[in-house]
Amino acid sequence: MKRYLFVFAFFLLFVNSYSQDEPTANVGKYTRPEHYFGDFTLSGSTNLLLKTPNGVQFAGGIKVRSFIGKRLSFDSDMVFGRDYFHAGPGIIGLPLWIFFWRMDGDGNSEDIPFKDLLFKIAIIALSAEHVAYHIPVTNTSDLSPYMSLLRYKSSYKFGESSNTVLTNEQFSFALGLELNKYFNRFTLSPYAEYNIGYNDHKSCYNVGVYCGYYFQVK
Repeated sequence: MKRYLFVFAFFLLFVNSYSQDEPTANVGKYTRPEHYFGDFTLSGSTNLLLKTPNGVQFAGGIKVRSFIGKRLSFDSDMVFGRDYFHAGPGIIGLPLWIFFWRMDGDGNSEDIPFKDLLFKIAIIALSAEHVAYHIPVTNTSDLSPYMSLLRYKSSYKFGESSNTVLTNEQFSFALGLELNKYFNRFTLSPYAEYNIGYNDHKSCYNVGVYCGYYFQVK
């Protein structure tokens, strides 16, 4: 437990260091983008998984984030490591939503056929299971607490995936905090999260850093 507390304490110190006033020399060099509906980021990550069946292990991941306003975004992530995998329904719905949004241009739904509109509503609903709220911290960063309601997770002991007794595959709930530092279009985002399975009610923790690129509508 002391090890986990140390990791979270380090993360909080990292967040606090970014929340201080920006040096005068950096003001205007980088700016936090104004988030508009349709903006999205694509990121890759390195992750440290705590309290898995194998104890502590490393993993890698990708995340897609689509903004639906200045403060709110739908996120979808996929993390994979040795005998570990997690992802949400949004990993399918969110890229489709971005594709159709870009294809429509301004996102005007007045001329969209009814069947296509229903399809869009369905993929947006899939994406909405993982939502983040963005709080401005400095002129180059924001803090985003997030919640995932329906994450699928598969985690088991090394080399024992064929043993159904030891296999842990279930949907889970995740609650996390992410700091987004913007270098114009590039982003650096350390995060920490708490995860609990709906089936076994076991808790675990994930920390990591996302590096990504910000795509703007305007």
